[in-house]
Amino acid sequence: MSGIAAILHTDGRPAGVPMIEAMTSAMSYRARDGTGRHLRGPVALGHCAFHTSAEDRDAAQPLTGADGRFAIVLDGYIANYADLRTDLLGRGVALHNRSDAELFLQAYILWGPDCLDRLEGEFACIIADHAEQALFCACDHAGLRQLHYHWDGRALLAATDIAGVLAALPQRPAPNLPYLAEHVANEWYSQDETPWQSIKRLPKAHSLTVGASGPQRREYWQLPTEVTIRHANDAEYAEHYRSVLVDCIRGASRSDAPLACDVSGGLDSSAIFCIADRLEKSGELPAPALHGFTLRAPEGTAADEAMYVRAVEQQTSRVITPVDLFMPGLDWFEGQGEADRRLPFLPNTVMMRNMAETAASKGCRVNLVGQGGDQWLDGLPHHFRQALQMRDWNALWRNWRADWRAKGAIWTIREFAKQSAMALAPPALHDRLKRFRQTIETSEDDSAAHILSDDMRSVLAERRAVFAARFADIPPDDRIKRLKLESPFPLLVYDMMNLQASRSGLEYRHPILSRRFLSFSTATPEHIRWRGGQTKFIHRVAMSGVLPDEIVRRDSKAHFNQTFYKHLPKMRQPILQDIDKQPFSTLVDPPAVKRMVASPCAQPFDRAPIWTLWGLYASAAFLSENSAAQQE
Repeated sequence: MSGIAAILHTDGRPAGVPMIEAMTSAMSYRARDGTGRHLRGPVALGHCAFHTSAEDRDAAQPLTGADGRFAIVLDGYIANYADLRTDLLGRGVALHNRSDAELFLQAYILWGPDCLDRLEGEFACIIADHAEQALFCACDHAGLRQLHYHWDGRALLAATDIAGVLAALPQRPAPNLPYLAEHVANEWYSQDETPWQSIKRLPKAHSLTVGASGPQRREYWQLPTEVTIRHANDAEYAEHYRSVLVDCIRGASRSDAPLACDVSGGLDSSAIFCIADRLEKSGELPAPALHGFTLRAPEGTAADEAMYVRAVEQQTSRVITPVDLFMPGLDWFEGQGEADRRLPFLPNTVMMRNMAETAASKGCRVNLVGQGGDQWLDGLPHHFRQALQMRDWNALWRNWRADWRAKGAIWTIREFAKQSAMALAPPALHDRLKRFRQTIETSEDDSAAHILSDDMRSVLAERRAVFAARFADIPPDDRIKRLKLESPFPLLVYDMMNLQASRSGLEYRHPILSRRFLSFSTATPEHIRWRGGQTKFIHRVAMSGVLPDEIVRRDSKAHFNQTFYKHLPKMRQPILQDIDKQPFSTLVDPPAVKRMVASPCAQPFDRAPIWTLWGLYASAAFLSENSAAQQE
């Protein structure tokens, strides 16, 4: 992934070379193909180049338009590249090179901010308008490419990485304790915050325009939730689903280097690899070669998926390279957090680092991953209610038969009666019943807010209420769909994984998280995902013959909790060493933390509060490193 940076002084002061160079230098690991800069008056742009395609290499960035008014820096790729290029040429737009940056820039010149409605892909961009002395920043529909910024009332600093923004500041901002509280409590509400008080992350599907009047943020896209795709039978759904998935994989595969694929042996990544294999063998893969890589876990553990990977090898007649899990010590995580200027990453997000480095060593620059499948393919068992509300009697009958066979008569009759009553209930009553059920089913283990200080518990409660209020007037089924995309935790995980891949010289791409795939998922009825107690139903049907049968029938998942194992006994000291000092003692309740860390190592691993313990450790490490840096 490339790195981008920008400076804008809205008071007219010229932007200086040293500052933009400091920002790109802080992201130098992204500049494997060189660094570029563009300065004019109060504006400066910087680019750390990581080329992934022949088109990408066709133009150096920052890229300036023909008349010199606009300039762009772009991190990412356009998935609908061919269609957009044809559209622009058909409208008489003169394209001066083949790069994605040129397409993006010309689309902006033609349509302005509305160009984002026509762009598919994963991207973060900054466009300078020298005539207006303004910057236009944007990120993709799911926020898969990060962009951070700092605004002090006169100047905007923006960069891919937090470290890039910090490099241009005279001193570090104060730590953002409410953000750390979310990590400790394992409750996630912030979509635009970082560990630093005055550094923001541009949220998914948002643009940011900054000029003389200051920053203006706009949400340009929301996930459509209405069910609009209805077919007569499963075969038609499967055919439609398969065509969408194949197109999304093809669009994400464009590269002039060999294409890498993660192959876990699960339903999602294995399907991506098998489809890419078919595309390559039919001459339709927009990459010169295909390589598969898999994590080699200890035999017999919950992470061991070797038997499924071997089935994929037999299905495709390809060798899939096994790579050991990356499981460093705590000192590595502390160094990583210091280098990235953020909290140490979760152990199960860095476990693929060796695999990324192996793929890069084989010349790969793009890596397709299967993230998103569990959110957008699993489905939920409210299929009877939805079928009744839609008056889809064929779907109702298919659901009844499948559930009767798989779950038995008693379960099916009880579930049908319950969902029928819910279908006939007024939406307001349905919503209240749902909230009541969620309340009584909530476990004390779902949150660790009790170990926060009184002030932080209050702040967290406010955030919880604000987050809930955003969805209060949305129908329950639509709310579930929106929450899949807008829950902050998956985005945090994607950021962690993408940053690690970038440091290894690789770019992750996410076909199942593409805008077209998400829109298809939400526009189709729930019964094609959940039926007869089986999740990912239509994916299994559509991948029959593409995936090995043992994977199509698979109902288990790998678990990588062992990446946390060796750290649990060693995390006590880092957590407790500054427990009574500021600012850690302002974040947590020291006695409650001491009680928690005194016992977890004696508990069975699946009962130990590993996410909270890691949140405590990561927050303590971040605050300790920041305090040490301020004292230097």
